[in-house]
Amino acid sequence: YLCYSSTFSINWGHFIIKSAHLDLQERIAIAADAKTVFAYLNEVEKRTAYIPMLDEIILLDSPPIRLGSRYIEVATIAGQDLKTTYQVIEWEENRKIKVKTIKSIFPIVAEMVLEEESAQTSVQLRLSFILKGIYRLAAPIVRGIVQQQAKDILQKLKQNIERSL
Repeated sequence: YLCYSSTFSINWGHFIIKSAHLDLQERIAIAADAKTVFAYLNEVEKRTAYIPMLDEIILLDSPPIRLGSRYIEVATIAGQDLKTTYQVIEWEENRKIKVKTIKSIFPIVAEMVLEEESAQTSVQLRLSFILKGIYRLAAPIVRGIVQQQAKDILQKLKQNIERSL
């Protein structure tokens, strides 16, 4: 599931794209109970094991992760360190973790929702972000890249959790 929309403004009678809002959802089933999956997700320092290009996690608040916790993801892109600061805005034990950027090149909201069903857990990854400025021009390319990365993240997450059982 992928949604793509643009916000328009009128400037001297011409349409100018100001921003591009992208939403996407991916889902995967993991052969583990929700408590096990949630415990793995809640250790944000493990994110480097399943998110490509992510080099380091810096915790700004003491563990465990909970509502209000903040952390920085450090990724290397084109030889440059890119630091993105997140804050947990929703946290339901064994059910949901939702974060938003508080310092980033563009706003992102990411959510992992878990549903346990007959000896496995369905994990849904929801991403919502807004591309502004020069980044909005690359929205169709970014959409395709992010869609594939979301699938890869969930597949790697599944492999890591199932191998640890």
